[in-house]
Amino acid sequence: MTSKYLVKFYFVTLLIGAGITTAISLVTEYDTVTKYLFEAQFGDFLVGFTFMLGYGLLIATVSQVVFYIYLFIHPLGMGIFRRAWPYIQLLLIMYAIFDLFYLRFRQVGIDHGSTWSFIWIPIIVVIAGTGFAYYKNMITESNVFISSLFFMIFMTSLTLLPFISVEDTNWIYRSVFTVILTNAYQLIRLPKYIEDSEQEKRERGRITRSDINEQKRE
Repeated sequence: MTSKYLVKFYFVTLLIGAGITTAISLVTEYDTVTKYLFEAQFGDFLVGFTFMLGYGLLIATVSQVVFYIYLFIHPLGMGIFRRAWPYIQLLLIMYAIFDLFYLRFRQVGIDHGSTWSFIWIPIIVVIAGTGFAYYKNMITESNVFISSLFFMIFMTSLTLLPFISVEDTNWIYRSVFTVILTNAYQLIRLPKYIEDSEQEKRERGRITRSDINEQKRE
C-alpha cells in the first residue's frame, strides 16, 4: 500500500474514533459538558468538547497500533505454528473471553456490589466481534473467520485494557464502542485500501521496491 492510502487509512480511522467518542460523550456527559452548550456557556463547552475529541483520537491511535501488531503477529504465527495456528488462536480467544467475563468484570462487579453493571461489556465484545468476523468472512474469498474472530475478540480485549475505568461507567461507554467500531473498520476496510492502491500503481505504471521484492519471491 502506498503512503497516500496509508495516510488516508490512518486519518479516516482517527475521524471515526473521534466522532464516535464525541457523540457518546455528549450523551453520557450531558451534566458536565453538553448542558453548557444549551446554557450558552461556550467556553466551558469547548473545553469539554476538546477533551472528548482528544480522547477519541487517542483511542483510535491505540486501536491502530494494536491492528498493526495483529498484522505482524498473524503471519508470524502462521509461519511458526503452521496448521496449529488456528487452534492456538481459538485457545487465545477462549482465554480472552474468560478473562473479560470472570477475571476482569465479574469480580469487579462483585466488589462494587453490582455484577450486571459491568458484565455487559464482555457480552457486547463477544457478540459484536463474532458478528463482524462473520461479515468479514462472508466478503472474503478465503476462510478468515477464526483470524478475524481472533482480532475482534482477543486483540480488542487487549486494546480496551488501558481505557477501562471501572470506577466510572461513562469512561467505559466512550471506550468500548469506539474500540470495537474502529477495529471493525480497519479489519473490513483495509483490503479495499490495498486494492485501490494497487490499481492506482497499475494505472500510473509505478513499481515500488515492495513490488520488486514480491516479483523476486515469485
